Amino acid sequence: MTDLLAQLAFSPLYIITVLMAFRVIVFLRKEKGFIHYLCKIWAVIHILIYLLAIYFSS
Repeated sequence: MTDLLAQLAFSPLYIITVLMAFRVIVFLRKEKGFIHYLCKIWAVIHILIYLLAIYFSS
């Protein structure tokens, strides 16, 4: 499983997903509402997965 997770660190599609997640956190930080709250949770989960992928790739 760690090999698959490490491959995410170099996947271009997942890098784009993490960039989108970062933009959600930065640009929607003052927005309120249930949908925005779910988007922020989605963004944090993807960023944490990417950080784990970087950790396991080294």
